[in-house]
Amino acid sequence: MRAAHIFVLLLLLWITPAGMGEETQDDISPAQIQNLLVIYMIAGDLETETQSATMNIAEILDGYGKTSEQNLQIVLGYGGSKTPGFGGITYVTVKELMEDASDGVIGNTEDVLYHDPDADMGDKKTLEHFLSWIGENFPADRKILVFWDHGGGYDGFGVDEITDGQLSLTDISQALEASGSTYDLIGYDACLMGALEVAKAMEPYGILLIGSEETEPGTGWEYETWIKALGENPEIGFEELGQIIVDTYMNRDDTGKTLSVIDLTKIPALIQALDRLGTSMMPYTESIEGYRVVGKAYQVPARYGSDNREGGETSVDLKSFLKAIGNQTPDLADEIAVVTTRIDETVLYHRNDEYVPESGGLSIMSPSRITPDLYEELGDDARITPGWDSFFVNLLEISGQDTEKPEIMRSDSGFLIEDPTNTASVYAEYYYADGDELILLGNEPLDPDENGEYTLPEWDGRWYYLQDMNNEDNYALLGMNFECIVPSGSVLYTSEIDLIRESLNTTAVLNIYINPQTGETRLVACPYTIRPNGIIQFSRQNLDLEPNDTMYSYAWKVDEDTETGGEWVEIGALDISGNTKLIYDILPDGTYAQALYAEYGNKPGVYAGMQVFQIENGEIKLVESETNITALQEPEENNQ
Repeated sequence: MRAAHIFVLLLLLWITPAGMGEETQDDISPAQIQNLLVIYMIAGDLETETQSATMNIAEILDGYGKTSEQNLQIVLGYGGSKTPGFGGITYVTVKELMEDASDGVIGNTEDVLYHDPDADMGDKKTLEHFLSWIGENFPADRKILVFWDHGGGYDGFGVDEITDGQLSLTDISQALEASGSTYDLIGYDACLMGALEVAKAMEPYGILLIGSEETEPGTGWEYETWIKALGENPEIGFEELGQIIVDTYMNRDDTGKTLSVIDLTKIPALIQALDRLGTSMMPYTESIEGYRVVGKAYQVPARYGSDNREGGETSVDLKSFLKAIGNQTPDLADEIAVVTTRIDETVLYHRNDEYVPESGGLSIMSPSRITPDLYEELGDDARITPGWDSFFVNLLEISGQDTEKPEIMRSDSGFLIEDPTNTASVYAEYYYADGDELILLGNEPLDPDENGEYTLPEWDGRWYYLQDMNNEDNYALLGMNFECIVPSGSVLYTSEIDLIRESLNTTAVLNIYINPQTGETRLVACPYTIRPNGIIQFSRQNLDLEPNDTMYSYAWKVDEDTETGGEWVEIGALDISGNTKLIYDILPDGTYAQALYAEYGNKPGVYAGMQVFQIENGEIKLVESETNITALQEPEENNQ
């Protein structure tokens, strides 16, 4: 029980706007608290589909145990979901939560501090009201604020499942400013929020930030351990607490994770250094050759929120990008070194697991999905500092002017790429040939030999596909795109699928991990949707394929008559069984092809060395070589 109960109804009526709901309890204690944990939980579809909010609430209660309210008070504002009891917004302390959870169901009691059934948790006014109410009623020496739901980095946070409302970074910063409160630690248990754009927006209102560069799995943070640590040691340092949050999250069974502790007090110095670097990089946006150098650097392995159907990624690891750009621009070495040092000073602690490329702990917007119009629409949420912003705007403008393709020339022993800037990406590609149409099944990066020549590997007709081992007729071809080699040593490919599971029907990226040493494979589906502004929003549901799932696979059909160079088409349908496996074997009977492919960035590229094969009864036969197919024209000198 609280030490004192003071009647504050008049105060609460004063801070509650008309129509915003009503208080249902009169006894809120204004006594000073040592530690206050505030959670803004937009339960949304994560609760409706996987009860993720309920699971994390249970962890919160387990961690709190019998902690004294004077040592630690926890206040939740939860809602924004179609799940019964989660509509609108509800304010509770841990006391009400414990009573509510006694029957195993959250949200089925009227014993709460405040409830507005019509509130939109994706509306700035709802967040502002909640934070202001917290400030008025829960004075504390040390304060933590956690945002819980989907995240989109520069595109903002949270989606109210009922209203489809979403908070922009500007909405969040304005709500924090209006509340008059600052926090020792601000955390985002959400995807893609370990970004410089997010840190810049939060910098005036906090000391530390915790966020993930990559998407997060549905289980999210592990709350029990760090809340227990805070309750048992109410004077624990926030950097130490942040490390516990990172470590316990990383120790969960889910894979493909990153998490960082960021010092917001160091953000101004980092931004100042980035401003100078952006100004120095401006000349690289004044020519196609310069643009290609920068564009190549953005193709670092550490890219986040990637998909193939829409193309590109949400963000890239800033430190990895700087290392890549530095490898090709020695004139920028001093400025890059300063920014890299500032990143190391800013990121106090970070981890990525063995399924994610090594990173520096802080991401930044990638240009791959951004048009000049969208960048303008995003406004301040996408802006960092004038020097960098000007560089980025120029980069977007010149991107549309780069329509050239690398030139491939045949030599006696292989192929040469006419590539003065050394920025082309070269692959061996494998296709399913449907009449005169070529559909990409997969690719492998190629490196030149000591003479700068590329050669196509001899192909025996084997490639990866999904096979029901109990039924040879139940299989699906995949369109697999090479991404990188992750720290575990596995090769990461991505494939576009639609996944149907009971009430779930979603587009998804299928992450395919293949260990070339052991042959072990792992497949993880990452669902996503496309927001009205065209930005990809990834779910926090990272799903293994399960029996009774239905999967439709998609691949890129080559068509050079189109501006994009092709289109996505369905190439397979598969009912998943308990014995469905990714196999590397002779492909099913049909016509296939192999070619060398070179491109600049994600622009449509050029093909050479086409070979067409027929596979029948497990045997492969070369039926045509150096074929000119309309979609695959080679330089004239190759056709003599």
